[in-house]
Amino acid sequence: MRAGFGKWDLTPPMGVELAGYGYYLGRCARSVRDPLWARALLLETDEMRSLIISCDLLGLSRAVCDEVFAHAQSLGIPPEHVLIVSIHTHTGPTIKYHEGCGFVSDEYVATVAPRICRAIDAAAADVCDVDRLEFFCSPFDGDHIYNRTIENGPVDRMVRGFTLTRAGRPAITAVSAACHGVFRGRVTAVSADFAGEVCRLLDAGGMYSIYLNGLCGDIDPTMQDDGLLDSFAQLVASLAMQKKTALPLTLSGGSLPFTLGLISVTIDDIHQAAAQAVSRAGGADMPAARVALTWEREMLERFDRLHAQEDITVKYLLLGGVPVMALPFEGFTQIGMDIRRICGREDALILGCAEELLGYLPTKDDISRGTYAALESTFLYKRLPVVPGEAERLGAQMGCELERILS
Repeated sequence: MRAGFGKWDLTPPMGVELAGYGYYLGRCARSVRDPLWARALLLETDEMRSLIISCDLLGLSRAVCDEVFAHAQSLGIPPEHVLIVSIHTHTGPTIKYHEGCGFVSDEYVATVAPRICRAIDAAAADVCDVDRLEFFCSPFDGDHIYNRTIENGPVDRMVRGFTLTRAGRPAITAVSAACHGVFRGRVTAVSADFAGEVCRLLDAGGMYSIYLNGLCGDIDPTMQDDGLLDSFAQLVASLAMQKKTALPLTLSGGSLPFTLGLISVTIDDIHQAAAQAVSRAGGADMPAARVALTWEREMLERFDRLHAQEDITVKYLLLGGVPVMALPFEGFTQIGMDIRRICGREDALILGCAEELLGYLPTKDDISRGTYAALESTFLYKRLPVVPGEAERLGAQMGCELERILS
C-alpha cells in the first residue's frame, strides 16, 4: 500500500457571507480565526487507487464535485473511488445557496474545485510506501455534545479512525467523530470550528491529519463556547493517539445505488405548506416566512419537474477491511447505528455531508414531531420532504449491502 497527503487553502476573501445560525443575518467574514483547508488522502495498492477528501465547508455543490471527479479521473481514479465530505462548519462560506443562510459568492465558488484539485495533486506528489496501517475506535465521556432532537436521544460517543505510518514521511491520521460544527456561534471570524482544532492538534504532533465528520444532523455541542470547543478537540485528538490495532494493507471500494422517496405534492399542498409556515413564523414579514414563501414560489416554478423519487449513490471504502461509508445528508445518529448493527461492524466510519449536500435525513419519529429538520429545513434547501421511514430504509439497505460485501 502507498499513501499521500495534500492540502490546499480554501479560506474565502473578507466580505463573503458565512453560512448558518439563522435567516438573512448578513453575517459576513471580517477576520480569519483559523484558515479553511481542502485535505486529500490518496490511497493506492496494486489493485486500485482511491481518494478521501475533506473540505472545511458547510457542504458542496454538484458542479464542484463533478469538477473534482473529472480531475481525479485524469489521475486514474474513477468517481466511485472518490469520497468527498465536508466538515459542516457554520463559520465558513456556502457553496450552494441555502435560502437565507448565506448568499453565494460566485467568484469564490469558482475557485473551490481548482483548490481541491491542488490538494489532490499535492497528495499525488506525496505518495510513498505505507509501513503500517492501524485503526483506533475509542469511546469518550463528558457533556460536550448532545442529541438536540430528542431528550436523552442517541449520541455516537466513539472516535474512530486510521493512522498510516510511512517510510521516511510524516504519518497520516484520519479521525472521525460526529457533531455539528457550531461551537463558535454567530461570530464573523472564519473558522473550521472544532474540526479545524482537532487537525491543528494532530499536526502539531508531527503528522498530517484529515477530519471526517460523522452523522451530525441531530448532534450539537451542549453550548457555543470556545473553551468547550478546545476541550472537545483535545479529547478527540487524544483518543486518535491511543492504542491502535494493526490492519492488513488492503483497499477496496465502490458505490451503492439508493432511490430516495420524496413526498408527492399537489399545487394546493405547496400553497398550504407555505401558508402554515407563515402562520407559525408570525407573519409574512418574518425571516422564516420569507424562506417558506421563496420555497413556495420555486416549487411552483419547478412543479412539472418535481418527482417523488430521487436516485442517489453512496460511496464506500474498505480500508484494511474497516468500512468507511459517506452519505450525502445531515444524517441522524440512528442511521449509523442501524448500518453498524446490521453489518456487524461497530468500528465502521459512517460519514455525513458527502458530495452535494442534500439536506437533512430525519428519522420517522422526528418527522412525526414536525421538527425543523423534518420540514422547515426543506424550505431553505429548496427540496421536498422525504417520505417518513426513508432514513431507516437507507440505514437498513446500506447495512445489508455492507454485510454482503464483507461476507
